[in-house]
Parts: sequence; structure tokens; C-alpha cells
Amino acid sequence: MLRILRHGRAAIAAAAIAALTLTAAVPASAAAPPGEFTLYSSTTYTNPVKQIVYDECAPFIGSLLGRTVGSFTNAPLPDCQVVLHALNGDFVLCAGRGVVPPGLRQVYLYSIRSGTSVACPV
Repeated sequence: MLRILRHGRAAIAAAAIAALTLTAAVPASAAAPPGEFTLYSSTTYTNPVKQIVYDECAPFIGSLLGRTVGSFTNAPLPDCQVVLHALNGDFVLCAGRGVVPPGLRQVYLYSIRSGTSVACPV
């Protein structure tokens, strides 16, 4: 009888280990992809100026030191926005690919913040 109990415990332990292994083996694709944007100096999506990858939509401000930004690609996290800050005003990046308006291309700062990113009209 004692041997049956030991084998029963071993079976339960093996089943528990198997269940933990299956639970821990969640595929990487189940995690949300990170947010990412690339800023380009030209309006034709060439000459990258800055590429940023971020995992959370926490308020953040970064410097571009007066760089010219003509276009961008933007894949934001849900409920997250990227904003370019120029001397003439701010420009919220749409989700996708877009061109920065001529009056806002001399960018000094960018920020990541909570908000909705609308799809680019392309």
C-alpha cells in the first residue's frame, strides 16, 4: 500500500511539473510588441535621424537638438502618442507613415505620453 502511495505522489509531482512547464512556455508572440518610431530628415523616409523603441507608455521627453525631421514611421503602443516639439508648435505623430508639416520640421524635443494616435491618412 505504501508503494502505491509513493507512485501516486510521484505521478502527481510529475503532472504538476508538466503543468508548470506548459504554463511557463508561453510563446513570445503572446506579449504585446513594443512601441517604435523612426524620424527621418527627408520627406521621403530616408536618412534616419532617430529611432526609438519603448515598452511602456510612461511620460518621457527626449532631445533632438534642433534636428530637421521631414517624415516618420510610427507604431505606437495602445493609448500612447508621440509628439514632436518645435519652436513653432507641437505635432502629434499619427500611427503609420507621415510627413511633418514644413513649419514644424525644426524639432528640439520629442515626448511620449498617454493619448490616442489616429491612423495616418495614407
